[in-house]
Amino acid sequence: MSHELARRRFLSLGAALVGTGVLAACGDSTASSTRTNSVPHSTTPLPGGEITYLNEKLIDGYQQQSTGSWHVAQVWNQIVERLFYYDADGKFRPHLATGFTQNDARTEFGVTIRHEVTFSNGEKLDAAAVAANLNLLGRGDKSRGIPRAAYFPTSYGEAVAVGEYEVLIRLAQPFGDFIQKLGAWTTVGILAPATIEAGLDAQSDLSRIFGTGPFVVESWLPSREVVLRRREDYAWPRGDALHDGPAYLERVTVQQVVEPSLRTGSLQAGQVDIIHYVQPTEEPFVADGFELIAPTFFGSVWGLQLRLTAPHLDDIRVRRALTHGIDRQEILRTNFPGGAWTEAKSTFNEVVPGTLDLREKFAYDPELAARLLDDAGWTGRDEDGYRTRDGHQLSFLIYPSVFITTSEADLQLIAQQWRRIGVRLRIEGTDFSNYNTVTAQPDVPLYENHWLAGSQTEMWRWWHSSQANQFKAPGAELDALLDVLVQAKSDNARIDASKAVQEYVIDNAYYIPVHEFRQTWGAAEGLRGLDVDGLGLISFYDAWLDR
Repeated sequence: MSHELARRRFLSLGAALVGTGVLAACGDSTASSTRTNSVPHSTTPLPGGEITYLNEKLIDGYQQQSTGSWHVAQVWNQIVERLFYYDADGKFRPHLATGFTQNDARTEFGVTIRHEVTFSNGEKLDAAAVAANLNLLGRGDKSRGIPRAAYFPTSYGEAVAVGEYEVLIRLAQPFGDFIQKLGAWTTVGILAPATIEAGLDAQSDLSRIFGTGPFVVESWLPSREVVLRRREDYAWPRGDALHDGPAYLERVTVQQVVEPSLRTGSLQAGQVDIIHYVQPTEEPFVADGFELIAPTFFGSVWGLQLRLTAPHLDDIRVRRALTHGIDRQEILRTNFPGGAWTEAKSTFNEVVPGTLDLREKFAYDPELAARLLDDAGWTGRDEDGYRTRDGHQLSFLIYPSVFITTSEADLQLIAQQWRRIGVRLRIEGTDFSNYNTVTAQPDVPLYENHWLAGSQTEMWRWWHSSQANQFKAPGAELDALLDVLVQAKSDNARIDASKAVQEYVIDNAYYIPVHEFRQTWGAAEGLRGLDVDGLGLISFYDAWLDR
């Protein structure tokens, strides 16, 4: 199908959405994408063929609300679809839904459902199926050990089918952009009733996950391999797709390879077709003879949360010193030599409407950092050159993220930079299964932030005292600003409220932005039609092999 036909199909879907309610969009900013050394596409996609995709991490349990990692998402996105999605330009679009309505109070939302869609087990997508999904996402089920979805507000009430293809959603309190949460991440996908009604063990078994996506699970070996097979009766692609009908590829084999150099070496040797998480230092080599895909997606930047409950961080002078002690340009030159990665400007990247340029507030200034630490009483020095006060060393602990591959190299440079101002950064490793537990402790001073942000209200989920509260210190002033943010009834009001939150967090040195965060892939030149959406999720639906 031509690009023009794809465009016409999307416009007709958009018209249907406008007719049922308000067409939601998250602003005019667009996601940027770096694709290098790309050979022009052949004129006609060729159906058939199999590819091998190397992922850094696979897991042994796929219960939807418990699978929020980049690694899992790239697999999940092929088999499970959402009511709405963000396209590559960061625009919010309908998919399994056709439109929505919302009341003035933003406590009731109506969603209309696409017709003639089925799950891979043959069950029909209708309002009853969607309502059951939303209720499990919004409430969880303690009796089955199934958690609620973190992306849903805690004020979620209920979803009821009010027609065969119409769902009414009620919230106990206003939440202005609730509809955006229905497309915010893969963990809000729509599953077959048989899956929704199953117990925790069955929902964790990937072979028993029935979605509406263009691929189904042919086999899987926990934490080792997932084999996806084309669904032959698939006929409801997203509006940004380039063709109709089943996917071109017959099979996608996803394998876990933890070591980055092994992934890159396998691609360069022609043993595999695509790899995830190309290391920034390897990007120039991958770009030479392969396609390097490195989009900036809708969301946050990589940075450090400061836990106010940990020793020494209750002093704003210390927090500001840490902020001004990071040389972001040195990190980019050293760890990201390809030039595609850029310095952070605020808590979000520029794809998010309303992102401010607050770099002057956290600019690298080691002399200012030293004065601030002197003023805070950290004037002594131990034999290693670190600052001391009352016999205590000015030292902080952090665990590198297990979800991304660039974390440890960045932290090692920050440790060197902080040493210049007399601050010690201790980097201790942990494994995938324990990371969330050990990093959640209130006395762990630093915690990385590299999460996507489907809308500005993600700051409420990160930082409100009723939510994740990554700072671990409830603050009435910040809570009040975040309440205004989530209750905003228009895009403009939400943007204004988000600016106030950004400035408050940066002014108080609660969060240290460092650089934007990208998802990266390297692909063989013969693999065409790869697409990455506005949330950094790859799709193999339009992909095909040029033989």
